[in-house]
Amino acid sequence: MTMTFGIISLYIISLFVLDRVFSKTTILSSQALSRSSPLDALRGLLATAVVCSHFFVTYNWKVSGEWGGSDNAIMNNMGAVPVSMFFMITGFLFFGKILNKSSIDWRRLFSSRVKRIMPLYVFAVLVVAIVSFYQTGFQLVSVPKLATEIARWALFKGSTFNGFSDSWLITAGVQWTLKYEWFFYLLLPVLAAILNRRGYGLYLAGSLLVAFAVIPAHYFHFIDASLGVLFLAGLLPVLVKNHRPQWIPFLKTKYAAVLALALITLSMGLVDYFSLLQISMLGVAFLIMALGNDLFGLLSRRGLKTLGEISYSIYLLHGIVLYSVFTLCNGFAVTGGNPTSYLAFLPFILLLVCAVSTITFLFIEKPFILRPKQSMEALAPPP
Repeated sequence: MTMTFGIISLYIISLFVLDRVFSKTTILSSQALSRSSPLDALRGLLATAVVCSHFFVTYNWKVSGEWGGSDNAIMNNMGAVPVSMFFMITGFLFFGKILNKSSIDWRRLFSSRVKRIMPLYVFAVLVVAIVSFYQTGFQLVSVPKLATEIARWALFKGSTFNGFSDSWLITAGVQWTLKYEWFFYLLLPVLAAILNRRGYGLYLAGSLLVAFAVIPAHYFHFIDASLGVLFLAGLLPVLVKNHRPQWIPFLKTKYAAVLALALITLSMGLVDYFSLLQISMLGVAFLIMALGNDLFGLLSRRGLKTLGEISYSIYLLHGIVLYSVFTLCNGFAVTGGNPTSYLAFLPFILLLVCAVSTITFLFIEKPFILRPKQSMEALAPPP
């Protein structure tokens, strides 16, 4: 519990500093600045919370030699809760794009997803490849094995690279959420056909094939189909906005803000993350925030909105920073395994991750963003 208290305390202090620092930057576009959606700042909070979760997991990995969840529900949920809400954000954004639309430019939608997601992911995989080759002394494994490994990374499965067993840990394993994002995107024509009661030609036919593929994908443990409920939770605020707009004023009140904060706090203590109970609690909290409640001004802060702008880089690259500091640079040896000494690294890690993410956002992500408003469509994505 001491480690948990230390991480949460330092995280809050670091957020205050990061908010002040990033509020002075010019990263946000004019459109993002004028946008009042609390989801921008929420994404910044979610991405940095995942960094804290993996900061904790990295400590356990170095001490025990095993990577994964622990019996610490709060630290586990600092990864699981953000992932759940990232999926809800994706559902909310894209259900909003397809619901009650007479025509949908599917080609442009899918093209925008490729350009938004893949350049940074390719960069991350290249870093994994370079580090893996370095760790294996640049001794090439067989070409067929390397081709298989590349295929697994292309499917966001993650695995060894050049036979290096810890390759997937270089990214903290976060790539697993991207396959869920893509399944959702590819299912959008089917979902649009159901919601709008109309056909979409070849796009619907292809989407139906993906829908049928969900069953074997679940059976062979490529995905857990039950997590699809998280995306569907994003439909609720869209339906309320379209069919029950009279509810929105109440959802923006301080009472609703208290309810949202209480539900998120309670969900952090649940042992069974991604459970129906947790999804229900987070779904209500997300409904409140998605429809404009900024939680007493917290989600209106410019610095946090800026962190939301670079949240995809924060999410996808923080594992590389953790691995570089504590493994490649042997930073863990500096701590001597002492929890207090290790905790002292957290503010530095958060600042370094955000600095690196700013660079990758500006030079890798931003050039591929088709329109300014697409900058709010950062992914998801976990522990």
